Amino acid sequence: MLGRDHALSGAVAMAALAPVLHVTQAHLAAAVVLTAGAGVLPDIDHPDSTIARSFGFLTEWFAWVVDRLSGGHRHGTHSLLGIAVFTAGAYGAGLYQLSEPKSLAAGHLEFSWHIVPATVILALLYSSALRALKIGGHYADLIGIAGALVTCFTGADLTLLTAGSWHLPLLAVATALGCAAHIAGDELTHGGCPLFWPVSMHEFHLLPRPMQITTAKLCETWVVFPFLLVGLAAAVWHATGHPLSVPRPAK
Repeated sequence: MLGRDHALSGAVAMAALAPVLHVTQAHLAAAVVLTAGAGVLPDIDHPDSTIARSFGFLTEWFAWVVDRLSGGHRHGTHSLLGIAVFTAGAYGAGLYQLSEPKSLAAGHLEFSWHIVPATVILALLYSSALRALKIGGHYADLIGIAGALVTCFTGADLTLLTAGSWHLPLLAVATALGCAAHIAGDELTHGGCPLFWPVSMHEFHLLPRPMQITTAKLCETWVVFPFLLVGLAAAVWHATGHPLSVPRPAK
C-alpha cells in the first residue's frame, strides 16, 4: 500500500478505538497523528520510503541499517517481532523520560536529556505522518519537531490509556496500533507479510488471491483511499462524543 493509505489506516485504527482506550478529546488529535506516523513506521526498512526521507541522510542511513538487520523490505519490520520491537522502543523511551527524578514539575516536564529519545521518536512519527499525507510541504519536518517538543514537555505522550487490565502510555499504544495497521494493510496486497519472521518466511494474506490488491492501482486509489477517508471522519466524529446514528424514538 501507499504511504498515504498506511498513515490513514493507522489514524483510523486509533480514532476507532479511542473510546475503548479512554482517549480524552484533549489528547485525541495527538494520538491520531502519532498513530498515522506509526502507520508508515514498518517501512523504515526501505531507504526510499516516506519515513526514511523524513530527516534526510540521518533517517536514510538508519533505514539502510534496519534493511540489513531485518532481512530486507517486508521482512523483520513487517512481522509480530517487528511490532514488539517498535513498541518496546517507544515504551522504553517513555520510561526513560520518567526516570529523571525532577522530570515532572508544575504538571509539565522540564528539560532533561531523558526526554531526548521520546522526542526523537515523536518527531519521526509526526513528520512521517505529515509527509505521507502531503501536509506541511517542506516545513513538515519542522512542524513535526515542534509538535514533538510540545507533546514531550506537556507529557501528553505519557498519558496512560486503558487496554483491558493494562495501562499503557499513549506513545507505546500508538506505535503498536500503527504498526499493526500497516501490516494488515500490506496483507491485503499480493505481497503479504511474514508474521512469524524469522522463524518462518510464510507470507500471510487477509484476502484470497483473486481479491488481493496491487499497490497504487485503481482499487487502492478509488476504493481503499476513499473508504479510509470516510472511516476516519466517522471514527473521529464518534470519538468526539457524537453518535453515528440517530436513536429511534421510543414507542
